[in-house]
Amino acid sequence: MRIIILVSAACLLVLPAPAQKLRMVQYGKGVDFSSFKTYQWLPVKALGRSGVVEDDPSVAPAVRESIDQQLSAKGLKPVSSGGDLQVSVVALRESSPQLEAIVFAGPPDATWAFGGPQSTVGRYNAEGTLAVNLIDPKTNKSAWSAIATSSLNSKPGSSEGKVRKAIEKMFEYFPPKPGQK
Repeated sequence: MRIIILVSAACLLVLPAPAQKLRMVQYGKGVDFSSFKTYQWLPVKALGRSGVVEDDPSVAPAVRESIDQQLSAKGLKPVSSGGDLQVSVVALRESSPQLEAIVFAGPPDATWAFGGPQSTVGRYNAEGTLAVNLIDPKTNKSAWSAIATSSLNSKPGSSEGKVRKAIEKMFEYFPPKPGQK
């Protein structure tokens, strides 16, 4: 019984964090956001197992579509070159091991003397990070940037909804409202 309680307590301590978090939103000092009318895309970069891939077909379309929707709703129009803003996006995906339980062998009434671990239960958690940077090409400085993280599912295409929600959450803060820091 004591073993079951210990294993259950250990499982509660290692539950994954909430699914989605906006980590940072940052604005360039003294930037006049009302002057931005157009934007152009830089290649969407995704870091995966094989290194950095530009315009990865599994990531770039959902990112571009979502950001296009957000910027269009804010009154900006896409152009192929010479935009008032340049959109730079980096997507990262990483997996980290998680230990969920250790089962020790021993008699049911043992109070102290456990044998060695009989088995362990674990899994890999996938987490994604999305960084969006809107660059003012006139100054070559960031006008606005945001970073969000989210837990991911390993099924192909299952992360698109989370990407869209993360981008929606980011763009709630673009352009900054008066008094926002």
